[in-house]
Amino acid sequence: MSKQYNKLIKRRRRAAYLARRKKALAESAPKKAAPKAKPARKVSKTVPKKPAAKEEPTSVAAEVKASDKATAADVLGPDAGNPEASEAKEASSSSEE
Repeated sequence: MSKQYNKLIKRRRRAAYLARRKKALAESAPKKAAPKAKPARKVSKTVPKKPAAKEEPTSVAAEVKASDKATAADVLGPDAGNPEASEAKEASSSSEE
């Protein structure tokens, strides 16, 4: 049991040493001046912001937007645009034979 007690004494001595060292450092360090209170911000009258001028879309801009969109013919090809018409052509060509 003496070994355990020795550890206890060692811990207490170490804690006391750290406390003394902390106290000595606090006393030797120059004390910082208390932070000065910042002056209050000046409250000026708020000026309402003007809304940003919105540009009206022109017809050219509308045409550009419309032309940017892909059509069914662009994506699927010219024959896939109207499936009923292609079936009708096949039916008429088979009946002609």
